[in-house]
Amino acid sequence: MRQFFAGALLASVSWAVGADISQPGIFKEDGVVSGAWKFDGAAITGTATGGGSAWLVGADEYEDYKLGFKFRTPKPCRAGVVVQGHRIAGFNSATRPDAAFGYTISLDTAEPKRVGTVTDNFHGTVLVSPIQVVDQALLATDWNSVSITVSNAIIEVELNGTTISRVADEAYISGRIAFVVSPATGDSATLEIEPIMLLGFSDGKPAWRSLFDCKTLDAWKNWGTESWEVVDGVIQGRRGPKKSEGYLATEERFKDFRVRGQFKMLGEGNYGLFYHSTIKLRENDGYPMIAGVQGEVMPGVPAETGRLYESYKRGWLMPKDHEDIGSWALREGEWNEIEIRNIGNHVTTWVNGIRVVDFVDPSPQLFEGSFALQLHTGEGAGIDWKGLYVQEPIAP
Repeated sequence: MRQFFAGALLASVSWAVGADISQPGIFKEDGVVSGAWKFDGAAITGTATGGGSAWLVGADEYEDYKLGFKFRTPKPCRAGVVVQGHRIAGFNSATRPDAAFGYTISLDTAEPKRVGTVTDNFHGTVLVSPIQVVDQALLATDWNSVSITVSNAIIEVELNGTTISRVADEAYISGRIAFVVSPATGDSATLEIEPIMLLGFSDGKPAWRSLFDCKTLDAWKNWGTESWEVVDGVIQGRRGPKKSEGYLATEERFKDFRVRGQFKMLGEGNYGLFYHSTIKLRENDGYPMIAGVQGEVMPGVPAETGRLYESYKRGWLMPKDHEDIGSWALREGEWNEIEIRNIGNHVTTWVNGIRVVDFVDPSPQLFEGSFALQLHTGEGAGIDWKGLYVQEPIAP
């Protein structure tokens, strides 16, 4: 999952590849996706041959940070660094050769020189092109210094001390770091990178606060006959005797917010993180009836996890789109993270740092209420939750 920086932190990142791939660092054994990469203690070198691309993809995911490094290409070529990147099963293939989908920042030294161009490489969208100063700032075959700041959905790129591009976008709010190089002409290309510096920060951002104390379910209420308990800092939701539907809801109510939580599904079932919810027990049988909007959590890829469903009212609030990357963000059998931001009638959701929904509700029905964890197992065992946080006021 993503790495959070509790405050200002400056660290030299150890890039371990080849024989040293087991050493601590961003990369682990699967970091070398294609091409040849070597680490000589002072720099890492990637070589693409046969006209293809060489990819090196980090293992860890980061949120807000400043990334600094030097690079050079012995001969002009196509190259780039990916920030907030993701490896997506079903898309990282011969038909979609990008090994990490996210924001690609060009390090091209071949004509046209596009250093600083920021592209959403899944959608093929150029978000910003660098200003003309690139031609003067770039040292074509010598060492160039690059600084990339990713914070509050803003990406800013500096080349040799000069700001060359800046763009606001939030299709990806966390992810991996990756490098890629490919030839512009001929069948080979080389990218050299000096050791990276990573500066993480959270200063100046609204604070997140935990929604539970990791020991008890104080400030929460169990609606229904399903079982909820805290074990080793994890909220465990398990099916009850009726194998029915239940909710664990906060006593506190929220209007505008940003909420996030990590979940792990245990088999089949239908789960979710509700907001603006109110729950009542049906008089005849005590069945919990919820009015609220659900950030869907369910097994399967592609699936609906992260999409919005309004219970007992309008149902799904937007058409389904399994062609977009958000439908493939779920990691089956693993811990995942869902994040929801609500400001007025504008709702945005992310799953594992990938945006799934960006929705302006033309006719909102609910405006305030509790957060509620849904447990609708059927034959499934249940779901685990941890890392539940809310942010007020809300970061942009």
